[in-house]
Amino acid sequence: MKKIAILVLFILLGNLQPANAVDVLPEPFFKYLGSKYLANPGVILIDGSTNEIVYQSGAEKPRTPASVLKVISTASIALTLDTATVFKTALYKTEKKGVFVIWGENDPWITSNAKYRDANKRAYMPALIKAAFASDKSLKKITLVYKGVNNSDILYAKRALKRKSSVAYKPISKSVEVESLVTEKIAEVSSPPLHKMIRFALLYSDNVLSQRLAMVATGRNGYPLTKTGFNQMAKDKLNAVGVDTTGMKLVDGSGIGGENRVSAITVSQLLLKLKTEPKLKVIYESLPVSGESGTLIGRYHSTAPQAVGLVRAKTGSTRHTVSLAGFATSGEKEYVFVVIADGVGRTRRLQDAARSAIDRMLGTITKPPVIGLTPLVPESNPFTTTP
Repeated sequence: MKKIAILVLFILLGNLQPANAVDVLPEPFFKYLGSKYLANPGVILIDGSTNEIVYQSGAEKPRTPASVLKVISTASIALTLDTATVFKTALYKTEKKGVFVIWGENDPWITSNAKYRDANKRAYMPALIKAAFASDKSLKKITLVYKGVNNSDILYAKRALKRKSSVAYKPISKSVEVESLVTEKIAEVSSPPLHKMIRFALLYSDNVLSQRLAMVATGRNGYPLTKTGFNQMAKDKLNAVGVDTTGMKLVDGSGIGGENRVSAITVSQLLLKLKTEPKLKVIYESLPVSGESGTLIGRYHSTAPQAVGLVRAKTGSTRHTVSLAGFATSGEKEYVFVVIADGVGRTRRLQDAARSAIDRMLGTITKPPVIGLTPLVPESNPFTTTP
């Protein structure tokens, strides 16, 4: 009889959460959540005012998060450096004629792509190389040694110059002190403040910038600049602010890797920290707003128009994943939510259907903010950019 009583108790407890969730959430919420296009996603919904879990399903399972992972990588750099930090890259003369040094601080924003330079006012690596020739009109051939710049930027700078100039490139050994090589500074370029780079990475889901920010955080915290180093750094940073990273495995800072794994619970705990940890405020303020900014600007207008301007979230999409994680205003409440649908079909039609289901689901719980509370303000584009 005792075993039967215990069994009955477990059954009653097991049915308790769904009953409570049904009492709180409208029936259409579950209708859209049960869409075949979402294929049993990892979901968690939390009342941000009480931190109480309103609903969860499959939230503890580590899944492929797609670009929702960018919330983790940008949080890592925000917890590492002051968001006013600016990165500089300079060109110097040396005592040897025709030999120059490019010395940088691993600027994540610098580029060798003229299109990105013009669209987003990025620092331009080839401009430094051209400055070397401009410093001495008699030079027909130069040698550039470099440190603190990305090898890919050097590679693309070569291509941007289209071999019109004769330049030899060589990285400076880690054991060599750059100060012992340089004499006069010829030119310098700078990044915008870190908070603007974080905003851009999240608003427009920039994969390259997110990866570079992640690697800067990894290096500045003393970890190897490898997948393993980044994964351990991110775990340590999240653990330090009280986020449970059980099952988390990260292979890049952008979320495009199919081997990335993180649970909806981990992401939701980090989202909650965005409102209480001062260093993470920039992440909250940089998230796209439904129907109004960034990667959410084209969503909600037709699927859930009542939710336009009321959802602030990071989008995600890879071969089999459609994800969304952030905040939804519901009158006097603000819900924290995470949806990671990692069993979605690969076609555009199936992925759009999954996005529609998520948007409609959130539309069932969003309500305009109560008068007297501060409403969400859509982020303006911090840079001029092309679609």
